[in-house]
Amino acid sequence: MKRRHGDRLSGLPDKVLERILSSLPSAEAVRTSALSRRWRDVYAAVPVVDLVDTKVGRTHLSYDDLKVCFDQQVTGAILCKSPGTPVRAFRLDVFSPPDALLDQWIGTVVSSGAEEIDVKLRYWHYSKRRLCPFGPSKEASADFQTYDLNRFTKTHRCIFGCRTLRRLRLKNWTLELPLSVALSSLETLCLARIMDPDKQLQQLLSNCPQLADLTLQECPSVGKITVASVHLRSFTMICCHHATRIGLRSPCLQSLRYKGGLPRKSLFKVANYPAVMALAIEICEDISTKEQTDVASVTRLITRCTNLTYLHLSLRPSMAYCSSWLTDAVSGLPLRRFGLRSLLINDQDIESVVALLCDIQNLEFLSLFPLGAPK
Repeated sequence: MKRRHGDRLSGLPDKVLERILSSLPSAEAVRTSALSRRWRDVYAAVPVVDLVDTKVGRTHLSYDDLKVCFDQQVTGAILCKSPGTPVRAFRLDVFSPPDALLDQWIGTVVSSGAEEIDVKLRYWHYSKRRLCPFGPSKEASADFQTYDLNRFTKTHRCIFGCRTLRRLRLKNWTLELPLSVALSSLETLCLARIMDPDKQLQQLLSNCPQLADLTLQECPSVGKITVASVHLRSFTMICCHHATRIGLRSPCLQSLRYKGGLPRKSLFKVANYPAVMALAIEICEDISTKEQTDVASVTRLITRCTNLTYLHLSLRPSMAYCSSWLTDAVSGLPLRRFGLRSLLINDQDIESVVALLCDIQNLEFLSLFPLGAPK
């Protein structure tokens, strides 16, 4: 008679199972409580709330079609935690939540000692239009549409006094800070489509002394800012087309990514260019009519980073147009990884790519993203 073996997964210690469930969305993790008695209370000790609202615009499901109201689902996920279990990570993608409930959710997770808050808001009036004046739409611009202005929910001030917070990601909010900001443990900050009518971004950045990773995406209010954190290792700026001066004072900055129009001559001021090992530049606008002096800001940035081992470029003209100045910029760099996204529409473009690659010594990884001719 064969001996029946037990369930090896269920035999793992509680702490291991909690770690496994922490990597799952909450809606999936909570289903494990129905597996057996062994699993019944495991989820209550998982310090993560990770939920996505399925409603989408005016085509969302009616409340009668939803098995559980999403607002109740979030509240239940927070309150069901066993005594002594904090909400360490709070990730939410939510459609037009009631203000009172949103206050309670964020207030509760902040008071429990949250280490990560990631909240993306969506609205009835939400515009999915890219905040980029070089987009294909005739209505494309570098700012919010008029009917969007002042309609985003204001950020909760308690977030900016959370000393345990290490990662903060916010999308589609209006920035409103308390008089005193105390984010002494914050290491990662990502702000996307943030309205900042009172120009408070600099105040926020100045009060994050441990900041190591900063991303600013489609934030029209970004103008002249300085990031003083000496721990900053990675900086990303995507389609912040009103930016005029970005000061990065960290001596250990290793990764820099820029996406936008041709940058101003003095857009970036980096404290230690040779420390930058990875650089990604994506130019949104068509530069096929530009002179070499117009793109000097791009080549200057590349050549100043003398120790680059990774470079990714995305340009909209054909390679035959930009190969000469690009070849001069990369010549002599110790590149190991190189990525290129550009138009390759004829033999001359192909020959230009070959000539460029011949000037890059010791290349180990190559990524080419050929684009077809514009319609």
